[in-house]
Amino acid sequence: MLKLLPSLGSFAAKVIAFIGRHPTPILVLPSLWFLAWYLPFWKDIDATVQLIASAYDDNLLHFPPLYSFLGRVPFFVIDSILSGHAAGIFERQHPSLVAVYSLVVLQHAGLWLALRYFIFSFPARDIARGAIALLLASIASFYAFAHTCGSEAMTPVAYFLIFGAGIRALLGRATWSSWVIYTAALFLAAGSRHINLILLLWLPGTAVLLLLWSFLLSRGSFSDRSQRSSLFPAFPAITALTAFLCTAAAFGTGKIVLSTLCHQFGVVERSSLGSAMSGRIGTWVDKLSPERKRALLDSVQRLTKDPLVKLAIQFQVEIGSYDKGTGAALADALHARGFDGEKLLALKDQLISQSSFCFYRTLDLGLIKEILGDFWHGFWPTNDQGIAIAAPKATFFSLERIGQNPSDWEGIKESPIFVPSTAKATLERATADSMIRHWRWLPILVWTILFLGFGTWRAVRGFLPGRYLFIGLSILGIGSLVYAANCVCIYTLPRYALPLLVAVIAFGCLVSAAEAKGEQPR
Repeated sequence: MLKLLPSLGSFAAKVIAFIGRHPTPILVLPSLWFLAWYLPFWKDIDATVQLIASAYDDNLLHFPPLYSFLGRVPFFVIDSILSGHAAGIFERQHPSLVAVYSLVVLQHAGLWLALRYFIFSFPARDIARGAIALLLASIASFYAFAHTCGSEAMTPVAYFLIFGAGIRALLGRATWSSWVIYTAALFLAAGSRHINLILLLWLPGTAVLLLLWSFLLSRGSFSDRSQRSSLFPAFPAITALTAFLCTAAAFGTGKIVLSTLCHQFGVVERSSLGSAMSGRIGTWVDKLSPERKRALLDSVQRLTKDPLVKLAIQFQVEIGSYDKGTGAALADALHARGFDGEKLLALKDQLISQSSFCFYRTLDLGLIKEILGDFWHGFWPTNDQGIAIAAPKATFFSLERIGQNPSDWEGIKESPIFVPSTAKATLERATADSMIRHWRWLPILVWTILFLGFGTWRAVRGFLPGRYLFIGLSILGIGSLVYAANCVCIYTLPRYALPLLVAVIAFGCLVSAAEAKGEQPR
């Protein structure tokens, strides 16, 4: 038996190396599992607003419009083929189950392509590529959200494309197609979730830091050109400039699309961030005693002279967050003052934003504690299972929403997805599913510490070039920043940690597998 161990180890190494050369089949397998065992998941009322409702304020402003309307294209194509007629993408949708499946299959395919693109974004040995392909295929959250109708399905897809193209650029291996992919993926990320706008900072910021570091090295002890180039590339300025231009193109295109759609449907373009921040404030204010609420009301109202903003502050303290009644109370108060229609909605959003900012300006320790507590919660105890299970949970919890407001769900509530017995059985199966549960004992913090330790060890031993570790740390940093911004703007839920998990796994793959003498990326 002992004699067989070396041969078995050699065979396993060959298999993993083969996977490294051909990772796609391994990346596809988890998707086949989800497609075989589960109906599509549905991200509660969010997906209904995004993919079912006609074009209006919420799917233009509260949710970015790119996913909301491009996600309906498969509905239009499939149902046009099957029935000869389908609603236009800006009209209320009534997709068949086959049409919903078509969207999910496209999301899975996008995930495969993004993961494969990332795997070949940096030089590494075949066996190392095979190992990270197996790791990526094992993260249930990526596949559970690819199987979910809702804009968060685009998070792993867009992030891995952005990181893959960005790594190529920062290592001096980018081609024109890399920059096209980067720009398109950034457009997709920002057009799916507002919080992803923070990703605009990553590649230009990292390139600038590399440029500054290269400049400092040239003036310091690393005067030898070959020694400097072994640490950082000699052309970060061009990368930084190109990154700025591509980032500006993605952001500008998104603004043009939004402005055009708002003009077409008579919506006043504005920020809806205030309603989210109101929810964040509510997690703090709701816990206060009546005496503390009165003192807080006085201190916050002193920060503004606008009587309508003062009224919005009062509602947030006395009634609760925007979704718990402040939004409706504010709308009634504005209607009583003669406002109506789109002007009322625009002013309501403006007032809720201004009043919410007043709460933040107090820098109250209670609010800061809530934010820091949620940030820590994203690292511990949040894990892969906790994020992945959010998708079937959202499907099951949709049943209560359908019962409360059936008219909001016209066009999708008749789907087999929402048969009560089916939705309940789906959640029970997902809760016990070994594919979803297998990383439940490893919180995101543990992943982070393991990868930090292994990457640092490899860099110290000379196996990992310094610039690779720097780029990996920048990926970890931007993922943490996105999650931190989420905690500042709204209370946390496990699914909000998905960008953080993507960044931690991407960081780990890079620092664990990359090496300077590997094969060229594809």
